[in-house]
Amino acid sequence: MEIDCNYNKTKLIHQLAAIRHFLKKHAVEDAKKANHPLCARMYEELSEDLGKHLQKLKAAVAGLAREGKYN
Repeated sequence: MEIDCNYNKTKLIHQLAAIRHFLKKHAVEDAKKANHPLCARMYEELSEDLGKHLQKLKAAVAGLAREGKYN
């Protein structure tokens, strides 16, 4: 059902953005404080990857909204 698909995109944007915020504001800094540079880099890479996926999801939602298909 299309409505569920649009809802899922929105929910994913919300949840992935929260995870990305946690990674950037807490996980990376905590790893650096613990002198775990490999963990810090892993968290940074994960945050970057999530950012790319968030951009795709946001573009999909924006495109559907422009077409009047986001309900």
